[in-house]
Amino acid sequence: MKKIVLTYAGILFGLALAAFGVVAFVLPHGIMIGSATGIGRIVQYFCGVPVSYTVAAVNCLLFALGAFALGKKFALSIIVGTFAYPLFMNIFERMDALADLTDDKLLAALFGGVLVGLGLGIVIKCGASTGGTDVIAIVLNRKMGIPVGPPMYLVDFSILISQVFFAEGAEEVLLGIMLTFLYSLVADKVVVAGGGAVQLMIISAKYQEIRQKLQDMVVGTTVFYGETGYLANPQHTLLCIISGRELNKIQNEILAIDPEAFMVINSVKEVKGRGFSFEIGKAKQIRAEKAACAQEK
Repeated sequence: MKKIVLTYAGILFGLALAAFGVVAFVLPHGIMIGSATGIGRIVQYFCGVPVSYTVAAVNCLLFALGAFALGKKFALSIIVGTFAYPLFMNIFERMDALADLTDDKLLAALFGGVLVGLGLGIVIKCGASTGGTDVIAIVLNRKMGIPVGPPMYLVDFSILISQVFFAEGAEEVLLGIMLTFLYSLVADKVVVAGGGAVQLMIISAKYQEIRQKLQDMVVGTTVFYGETGYLANPQHTLLCIISGRELNKIQNEILAIDPEAFMVINSVKEVKGRGFSFEIGKAKQIRAEKAACAQEK
């Protein structure tokens, strides 16, 4: 129970931090931003509707899409982010003093990028999602086996480009690019390279059960046979390379099998070869098919 409370507290803190960064530093200076917040900025420019209202509407529509396409389990994983993020935005929008924290656009972009990145990273680290336009990429991944990255970047890029037409000079465009790069970088660092690869080493007496669970999740593993240094007892170590975004889920599955499992996690700069870069799309397709079968049952 305590763990659940702490997890949701972390999610809410991350969402509040991201919302604060957007309202206090991004929106007052007209800096371009992607996702549902960028759509909200476009609607505000043409219709005068507060950004938080549009974000709430977009999130609700995409929440319904995710629930319909991927089921209740997925809907529950994004429900907090879907509704809490625009709520925090609306609260901060009512605090007029936040818009006057700085007159320096570069400083605003730096602080906005760091705060939004920290917030998003904490939310993902807690195993949740902010919902929004990410849902489109996740649906395509689960249903068609398309990697999450390209559709997500395409949607965000389209939203950013749409804001170029009413940007006040090239400076806003450049700051928008810098902001996007900065919050992506910070979020990745918090999540342990969210879009990249992570090396996970697992030492457990229940390595067979863990290996089977990872195989069911279509995660390739290598088993090293060794012994402990002090007592020279036989010991087995599992090694796998996974996406950073899958780390929290896989950790939870491992700890559910063996709460005393010893895990070492390292960020990986680059991975190539059969079983990862060549077949990762196929693995995701298999996962999507398994998830669909589970929902039908």
